[in-house]
Amino acid sequence: TYSWTEGTDCCSWDGVTCDNVTGNVIGLDRSSSRLERSIDDNSSLFHLSHLQSLNLLSTISVLYLSSTNFAGKIPDSIGNLLFLEIVHIEECSFTGSIPTSIGNLTRATEIVFASNHLTGHLPHHVSGLSYLTTLDLSGNSLQGRVTSWLFTLPSLVSLDLSNNMLNGPINPFQSPNSLQEVRLQKNEIHGTIPSSIFQLVNLTYLDLTSNNLSGTVKFDMFSNNMDIKYSLPSLQELNLSNCNVNQFPRFLRNSGKLTSLDLSNGRIHGRISKHDSEGWKNLIDLHLSNNFLTHVELHPWQEIKILDLQNNKIQGSILVPPPSTQVFLVSNNKLSGQIPLSICSLSSLQYLSLSHNNLSGTIPSCLGNFSTELIILDLKNNSLEGYIHDTFANASSLRSLDLNSNKLEGPLPRSLANCNMLEVVNVGNNMISDTFPCWLGCLPKLKILVLRSNRFYGPLCKSNITLPFQALRIIDLSRNEFTGFLPRAIFVSMEAMKNVDETEFGLQYIGGFYYKDTVTVAMKGLEVNLSKILLIFRGMDFSSNRFNGEIPEVLGNFKSLKVLNLSHNGLTGNIPVSLGIMTALESLDLSFNKLHGRIPEQLLGVTALASLNLSYNRLRGRIPRGNQFNTFDNDSYIGNIHLCGEPLTVTCSNDGVPKAPPSASTDHEEDEIASWFDWKVAKLGFASGVVIGLSIGYILLSIGRPRWLVKMVERDQQKKVRRRRPRDRM
Repeated sequence: TYSWTEGTDCCSWDGVTCDNVTGNVIGLDRSSSRLERSIDDNSSLFHLSHLQSLNLLSTISVLYLSSTNFAGKIPDSIGNLLFLEIVHIEECSFTGSIPTSIGNLTRATEIVFASNHLTGHLPHHVSGLSYLTTLDLSGNSLQGRVTSWLFTLPSLVSLDLSNNMLNGPINPFQSPNSLQEVRLQKNEIHGTIPSSIFQLVNLTYLDLTSNNLSGTVKFDMFSNNMDIKYSLPSLQELNLSNCNVNQFPRFLRNSGKLTSLDLSNGRIHGRISKHDSEGWKNLIDLHLSNNFLTHVELHPWQEIKILDLQNNKIQGSILVPPPSTQVFLVSNNKLSGQIPLSICSLSSLQYLSLSHNNLSGTIPSCLGNFSTELIILDLKNNSLEGYIHDTFANASSLRSLDLNSNKLEGPLPRSLANCNMLEVVNVGNNMISDTFPCWLGCLPKLKILVLRSNRFYGPLCKSNITLPFQALRIIDLSRNEFTGFLPRAIFVSMEAMKNVDETEFGLQYIGGFYYKDTVTVAMKGLEVNLSKILLIFRGMDFSSNRFNGEIPEVLGNFKSLKVLNLSHNGLTGNIPVSLGIMTALESLDLSFNKLHGRIPEQLLGVTALASLNLSYNRLRGRIPRGNQFNTFDNDSYIGNIHLCGEPLTVTCSNDGVPKAPPSASTDHEEDEIASWFDWKVAKLGFASGVVIGLSIGYILLSIGRPRWLVKMVERDQQKKVRRRRPRDRM
């Protein structure tokens, strides 16, 4: 490297080859230099983006090429670096297959080719890697069988082939080794798990999640008196989710060190018996969701922190887990009875989901303040009744409160205003009677507010809070009894409804690892259940109330809004021209109001609009044509007798009005039709009432009951007869 002098042309340096046209460095040969030790991934070497060949000294011991722009194939010549001990070529763009020459790296202890674009099959056989402790080929597109030599390397401790496309069965192997961690999850492996896997007596971690294992995992190959070498005595974590497991593996009864067990998305039926779980006493994480379990006899896991029993068929009352529990998820089961008061003994609880069961009774008053660590409280879709207790003053960690679809009544608890971490408040489909909770506007992180289908009443407040509801993304006030104008002041401060960079959030959802929030929204004429809520989703539904006045122009600033529903109110005035700049809007429903004037041509600029409903208003003039408006049919405009043009059959005159408007029609024709209809209904009701009344009277008198009524009618008739007799004689 003596010729490598700063300030001179690098193309003249020893071992450097440059392109004759561009001058870019395309080759680097350091085989004759005294380069030793390691090359780190922050070396300036990796800024040579045009490099085509690289020849390093064969005595190099550590090679890190992590997170660089290198591409192409990993050359077979890597096998010439006989002194390599650690090879990390990860998060690059290498393609092609794994070179078989890696078998020449007899001193290697770590080989990591993770997160590239490698393809092809695993090498059929590799020998010579006697000192290799870590082999990580995860995050590629490797195919074919899981070859047996991988399990027979004498020093191998960790094997990671996860997130590939391996599609053959796992080949049996003969010579057990020192393997402690095996990660094969998220492949396409089929067939059964060979019994030789369970000869890996040092195994502490086994993950076979999300493969295409056909048939069931045949753990019944072991008898109750199985040899200890088949019991995986060192096993600490076992993940067999999506592996067609149909029973609790018997070998787990002797796995006293097991701390994490995932058998979710299987076919396990029946109950968790004391006998099944007797060897799991040290469990910390237990995931049994999406099976067919019906009963839980007891919770023997005194140190349990995560207990996930969602989406089973568990019956009976809630069996409260030990006080150590932090995550308790039992939604979508068949639990019944009341929520036991003892659940408030779980002082470390962070996630509580009891939704979609048959629970009844009242919500225990302690649920709001039993744990300062509570993050999620989800009790939706039960039959809970009574008031929501005002006990949330100390719920400083609460992020989501979902009480949707119960029978709750009374007001919203004002102590929720103290929950500064609160992002979701969903109390829809209850019987809550209260005014609009303007006081929730002070919560800096509130993203979702759902009050739909309750008995909320009165006007939306003119908030005294500076910039209320700044973080709000979804607000649903539909099917209540709200009145008055839509206040401009609240809309002005809803910053999260305005410009949002969708590329910044991508496919991120509201919620955490253990729990994703859900919500039902009315959009495009349908009730849509969002099982996961994208951070970029924005929706506003004020439908089926008694709002009046004009639609505020400021709504046009909500350029990220995807759903706007103001239908079934008493809104008047024109459709604001500003709605034409709501570029993200996909669903707009203004039907069943008293809007008049023309449909703004500016709405043609909302090219994302997939659903439009302007029916049953007092709109007039020509319907705009072009862009997405060419896709809307008659139903979007029905009930506006002064509209013309496609898709309606009524043609327009040159001045944009219907050529043949209905005779004697006025702006109040809809009101007259409604009045005529009301009188007709009244007359029909009167006539029906007379007929029904006479019929009931006749029946009562015929049977002679009640007797006091019969006697009273008879006395009245006798008096009338006496009055007539003198006249009859005359």
